[in-house]
Amino acid sequence: MDILSEILTSARWKGDLLARRSVYGNWGLRFPCEKSAGFHIVAQGECFVKLHHKTFRMQKGDILFIAKGATHELSSAPGVKILDIAQFRERSEKQVVRGKPQTTFVSIRYEVPEEPMHPFLVELPEHIFIQAGEIPAHHTLHTLLTLISQEIDAGIGSDLILQKLADILLYQVLRYNMEKNPPRRAGWQSALADEKIRAALESLHRKTEYNWTLESLARSIGISRASLAGRFRAALGTTPMHYLTQLRIDKGRELFHTQAVTLEEIARHVGYSSAFAYSKAYKRVTGHAPSAEVRLAQAG
Repeated sequence: MDILSEILTSARWKGDLLARRSVYGNWGLRFPCEKSAGFHIVAQGECFVKLHHKTFRMQKGDILFIAKGATHELSSAPGVKILDIAQFRERSEKQVVRGKPQTTFVSIRYEVPEEPMHPFLVELPEHIFIQAGEIPAHHTLHTLLTLISQEIDAGIGSDLILQKLADILLYQVLRYNMEKNPPRRAGWQSALADEKIRAALESLHRKTEYNWTLESLARSIGISRASLAGRFRAALGTTPMHYLTQLRIDKGRELFHTQAVTLEEIARHVGYSSAFAYSKAYKRVTGHAPSAEVRLAQAG
């Protein structure tokens, strides 16, 4: 699994189809999403978005990804009456449909667990707005938007298909944003933008149990030890070996809570020769022995 896929998988964002609507006349809809991320995709027509006291227009093929929770509004025009989503749905069911819809859009919400987020997700901007006209021809985003538009009016199974397409869209939007907006400061986006550092991270995550040294890691990605150490520290503020220690501790902690395994088994799974060696590293990093984590997992 590549490093971005692992980050998004471990984040455990749970997505659901919030709305798939063709709307007519004047309309306004409020999304109370303080604790969730999500997408709006315009498949037909246009709408206006009010987000953080700013208003901007979305047109056919535009994508808005709100990475950090925020209540926001979609409407046919600025200043129209805004309804909460429950009221909007109730009124839409009673609406008499005549003629061609003014706007068709899809909205996907991702519930974000109440736990520390990966630094890559923390570094994301509050929102990413991609206009259809800026997407290069034959880009994967065009294909996804076409498939999403086709599924809006489809029959059985279309809700599930739309959700799966939106999950793929999430990966593509994040990749597109990193390509279009190269990072200007140190951090995870800077690390993923550096091909060699990304390769080093993927090697550590893929084979956490391997007896890595700075030399063997540098050799595996084709650069010198000095270059790897310097570029890794510049991007993430730590050394590859310190990062590996933290990664092993984190993976061990996850095993405490997800599998019925002994401390000895966990130690060997993440690359330590014994439970004692793992416990020593665990206490050095976290400040407490892993036995406390084991008791917490058992209690849970």
